[in-house]
Amino acid sequence: MALAVKKNESSSLNQDSKKSTSRDRVRATHTQEIVFVLCGYMGSNIRTVAESLQSVMENDYGYECQRIKLSKFIEINRPKNSYNAQGSNDYIRIKNLIEDGNSMRDKYGSEILVELAIEKIGLDRLDSAEKTTGEENVEHLQFKSQRKCYIIESVKNLSELSVLKEVYRNLLYTIGVFSPYKIRHDNLRHKDVTEKEIAELIDQDSHEEIPHGQDVRDTFTKADYFLRYDSASKSFLQARLRRFVHLIFGSEIITPTIDETAMYIASSAASNSACLSRQVGACITDKNGCIVSIGWNDVPNFKGNLYYHQSSSDIQGKNDNRCLNFHNGVCMNDEYKIKISNRLIDEIIKSGLIKEENKVKLKNIINKSRLKSLIEFSRSIHAEMHAIIIGSQKTGDKMIGGKLYCTTYPCHNCARHIVLSGITEVYYIEPYSKSLAIDLHSDSLTEDENDTNRVKLLLYDGVSPSRYTQMFKMGDLKRKDLEGKVVKMNLKKALPRFTEPLEALYTLESTATKNLKGLDLNVNINLISLSNENKKGVR
Repeated sequence: MALAVKKNESSSLNQDSKKSTSRDRVRATHTQEIVFVLCGYMGSNIRTVAESLQSVMENDYGYECQRIKLSKFIEINRPKNSYNAQGSNDYIRIKNLIEDGNSMRDKYGSEILVELAIEKIGLDRLDSAEKTTGEENVEHLQFKSQRKCYIIESVKNLSELSVLKEVYRNLLYTIGVFSPYKIRHDNLRHKDVTEKEIAELIDQDSHEEIPHGQDVRDTFTKADYFLRYDSASKSFLQARLRRFVHLIFGSEIITPTIDETAMYIASSAASNSACLSRQVGACITDKNGCIVSIGWNDVPNFKGNLYYHQSSSDIQGKNDNRCLNFHNGVCMNDEYKIKISNRLIDEIIKSGLIKEENKVKLKNIINKSRLKSLIEFSRSIHAEMHAIIIGSQKTGDKMIGGKLYCTTYPCHNCARHIVLSGITEVYYIEPYSKSLAIDLHSDSLTEDENDTNRVKLLLYDGVSPSRYTQMFKMGDLKRKDLEGKVVKMNLKKALPRFTEPLEALYTLESTATKNLKGLDLNVNINLISLSNENKKGVR
């Protein structure tokens, strides 16, 4: 059932209209609601994170919480020809959920599961609205701000996350949950899933080559807060979630960690890159956390460093030899891979191993091979290498024992130089499937957070660089009172720093769920509740 009511009059953060300014009156139409979205790799124990987050919101802030599990929508809308997996019991349950979810997204659109979640949230608000009759007996709804929190478990692709961001905007906070592969493997192994089944499920969950499939790998990188859930941080889970919630409400004075600042600087450095493939940034700190150097990926310049926009007379940066201005603006790495592929095809056909009429098939096979992942023909130096070289020139041995923060997982070319430099830890956000770092250098690189005898490659933990300024800036917050004392906030009356007007929210929800009308779906929201939650779900 799609939302369908007439224009409402909202009453939210109440103000005295006789004394208030126009800004106050607009602000008074906003809601206190918050929507959390959890996105995590299979086996990362998202349920525990959701429970801890719910505890913080209910016990500390006095919010009413509802958890919405997207897998429930799959369970109550299984197609007649639902997937029939074969294998261990838990593998069958998980595999069937994945494939039936894919079928729903294929049939109704990639956003169908979150549309149903939006529908539920909208209907909940509708149930609490007061009906009034105005002029000409026209019925209106008066929405009131609710101290309510929704926790959506768990988004699996970019389409799902994108529509939630479009609807809930400042109310939405995405938490990316990540556990190292060994922990995720062990969590699934305890369910009696076989080794082969575990590998298949984790791979499918991470990225599927279909538009309506699961794509946690790319969706995860869009999180507002990255939460590493491993053996070392397990006991601090609730404290870390509480810190993030404090930032949302401004209820405590929270400053960024060294990791958060370094990754923010790395992300900012990436903006300098004019690479045609991707923008990558890096930041290196010494063993005390002081910034040693920054780097980004771009073409090196004669006499040292990289080309960058430096002339006020060249407003668009067209007078240098970066790739966009060089060789007709073609990526040299792509050009040389195409040349190698074409030469290889010609030689195979010339030898008689393959007939000319099979040329297209052969080309498709080669393009799917490791040839596609070659990176050595690029003119750009990588961000990590840029930071290492400049840091070595300027700071001598200060890099030894330090850390490197990079927006993307390092490639195998950079990996060996990272080892050589004496850096002991690397933190990244985006995966890089082309990298053979661990395969080629397993003697000196590891993804095990407990290994102290190799360079550790670890997923970044903390506030996303995209939210850094918003989260840590004071803004309109008052940190001290008239007597100069630190302001102590009543958490159960604290308001979120960033809000949205109820009327706009209703309109956006109605628009997002418009396509649900008339679909042959079971949208009985009473089935989606915390009390009936299936704790064995995998989303």
